[in-house]
Amino acid sequence: MIKIRFKDLANTEKWNFSQLWEHEPLINWNMLRKTILLLILASLMSLFGIIWDSFVLLNSMTWQWVNLPLVRSKLWTNLIMLGVFLSMIIPCYFYKDKKWVQNIIPILSVQVFTVLLCHTGYLIGSFSPATMVAYVSVVGVGLVLFDRRMIYCALVPATIALLFCSFLSIFGILTYAPIFKPEVLNQAQMHPFWVGSMFFFLLPILIACLYLFESLLTQWRTRETAIQVLSRLDPLTNVMNRRSISNHLEKLYQQPDQLYSVVLLDLDHFKSINDHFGHNMGDQVLVQVAKCLSDNIRDQDMIGRFGGEEFILLLPNTTTPHAQNVAERCRMAISQLIFSTEDHQEFSVSASFGISSSLSADEPHLVISQADQALYAVKAAGRNQVKIFTDLVAN
Repeated sequence: MIKIRFKDLANTEKWNFSQLWEHEPLINWNMLRKTILLLILASLMSLFGIIWDSFVLLNSMTWQWVNLPLVRSKLWTNLIMLGVFLSMIIPCYFYKDKKWVQNIIPILSVQVFTVLLCHTGYLIGSFSPATMVAYVSVVGVGLVLFDRRMIYCALVPATIALLFCSFLSIFGILTYAPIFKPEVLNQAQMHPFWVGSMFFFLLPILIACLYLFESLLTQWRTRETAIQVLSRLDPLTNVMNRRSISNHLEKLYQQPDQLYSVVLLDLDHFKSINDHFGHNMGDQVLVQVAKCLSDNIRDQDMIGRFGGEEFILLLPNTTTPHAQNVAERCRMAISQLIFSTEDHQEFSVSASFGISSSLSADEPHLVISQADQALYAVKAAGRNQVKIFTDLVAN
């Protein structure tokens, strides 16, 4: 005899997305969490810029290829921007409930980050590989994570500014890629330094964007898997739903000479449980009965909730006598369940079983119909029994 208390039942876990998705999807983060992610990416870009600037300033061999005053200016800009980005993370974390933080910081972060991209892109060349890849990657990630109006308001002016600077450089008004000396930009000796610089500017963007895209792709695949699983399961009892069990039954039917048995069972006087103890208790009874059935069938057998308090067992490669043994074992196990409510009222449940097999009908819906007729006969005979359809016909 198994005694089950109501307070224990209340903690029973139901199958849901959290069991397949341990962490909240990145795309569903709130705006402040996404803003912190953006600020960390911006800080990483500034840090890489500081490293490149410091390397160039400390390595005299590179002085012949760069505009040293601009490199020093860029170093100070990156140091200041790094401090700005890190300081903007603080209110996102400590003052996240403040309206001004929720409304201003995300917009300000996108704008400042875009200014940094625009500034760096102009210095190393508006149409350089680093600028173009960074631009496309940031636009893609930004449109996925943030409100598109916020992204467009930042990127449209930045794009116009970069194109305008490039236009002016065509007429010699501005210098293209001014951080490099134009007179040595096309010399073969500079090519390794230029390629290495492009790669170094690209590295933080590529790492961040690849990580974000991989996270989004993984979470999308996980969500699709979760949806597929949820579409096959009954959300309350965590067993197959009617459509899923019907699909399995159809697959068995399509296999030539496939033997299977179907067991339909219905909890006796279930309405009185809902009336006396409430629907919440009734739901928990269904959960425990489904678990009891799962514990008393074979690995190859399938269990589904057919509707209301009715369950169905699909037993492949099973004759009706063997199905009767399985049903009898399940019936005895259910009758041994003792439920105890919060006010210490105890009650038990019983179930009626009807059995049919593919030997007595050609099509799945006819097998189910015969099992249902056997179940109806059990209810007419007093419930809490097991009957086989062919025995009814013989009598």
